[in-house]
Amino acid sequence: MSSISSERSPLLLRNGGWLSATPVEFQQAILSRCGWQSLDAGAPIQKGGEEQGELIGLARGTIEMRSIFGPADTPIMHFAHPVFWFGYVPILTGRPRRIAASAKTQVWLARIPQAAVTALLGQRPEWWRLLMQLAIVYCDVSQTVAADLLIRDSERRCAAVLLRLGGRRYSGPKDKEPVEVPVTQIELPAVSETNQHPDPGRAASKGMRSKKRVEDFAVGTSRRETGRVSQAGKTAQARKDSGKT
Repeated sequence: MSSISSERSPLLLRNGGWLSATPVEFQQAILSRCGWQSLDAGAPIQKGGEEQGELIGLARGTIEMRSIFGPADTPIMHFAHPVFWFGYVPILTGRPRRIAASAKTQVWLARIPQAAVTALLGQRPEWWRLLMQLAIVYCDVSQTVAADLLIRDSERRCAAVLLRLGGRRYSGPKDKEPVEVPVTQIELPAVSETNQHPDPGRAASKGMRSKKRVEDFAVGTSRRETGRVSQAGKTAQARKDSGKT
């Protein structure tokens, strides 16, 4: 990722996510204050609990996130994919950061210190409204995590979690590219609250990655779920038609 030029980096952050929906003048002001950083897989980004915030934009790679409200062995909560922004809770609320984040793969980040953000908003106070939109993103992620874990059927719950970890939980027709979910056989049952491994043929103790099998499991389950929904719709329509006659 070190080959990404400084001229190209800002374009990555304008391709999607929160910043892409803001006025061009605001985009330019934010991007002109970015410092860029490349981190290898496993490197910590924030430990959670920091009193000072910053605006961190994920331009490339995948980040794993954990809540700091649980015990030390709390499993992965979420994978963030480009374009994703975090680190801003202290800026918005004056309270410590809520999330521990580290690089799951090699990542390319834009980082703006809290002092630079607040100085900019001091000059343009009307831009606070734009920054506050990030709170909605934070809420959406949290509610989606909770909604996935409330699915009673373990197979459906695991499929929903896999789709979310792969950035395809609410994908559309344009999202046709294959996705690798960098989750191990040990991590998956923990993050999806399932007692069984999606691929029983693999020994979980080995902690080996099985991305192809995981992808097949998610796709197969999604297709079955689509079939269930379709059949439910047909049954409901048949009942409605029979009521008419």
